[in-house]
Amino acid sequence: MTTVITKTIAKVCLMVDMLYSLDLLLIGGNRPGGGFIGGVLCACGIGLIYVAYGYEDVKKFWNPDWHTWFGYGLLFASITALSPLLAGHNYFRSAFELSPLIVGGFHLGELELVSSMFFDLGVYFVVIGGLLFIVTQVGMDKGKDPEGGK
Repeated sequence: MTTVITKTIAKVCLMVDMLYSLDLLLIGGNRPGGGFIGGVLCACGIGLIYVAYGYEDVKKFWNPDWHTWFGYGLLFASITALSPLLAGHNYFRSAFELSPLIVGGFHLGELELVSSMFFDLGVYFVVIGGLLFIVTQVGMDKGKDPEGGK
């Protein structure tokens, strides 16, 4: 049982955590960051919610299948890594494109499109799914009595 203060702070930390996690994911092509560290930070934020509210309470309003996240992330990263072979390029080749960013007729700059971003997105989901699958499985086992009771 946790206090209202703990639950409130966990919600605020989750919002900040998710924003920074997405920032790390998006800057991975240019600066340190990327899918792995962004996924770890996201998993930490969701894990904090599990700690503050408890697995059973979180499961009532949000119960994702974490190993499915892992599988789809792995599939997405693998397809991204193998897709250059279909175009006759080397395995894992990254493409780069600058596209003008025009909103409402105003030129706001250029948007950098990098194909390795899609690989980072797959890694992001692999890390989130893998870590939270482990956390939920260990958390469920900790709550059980060896003789079968709670």
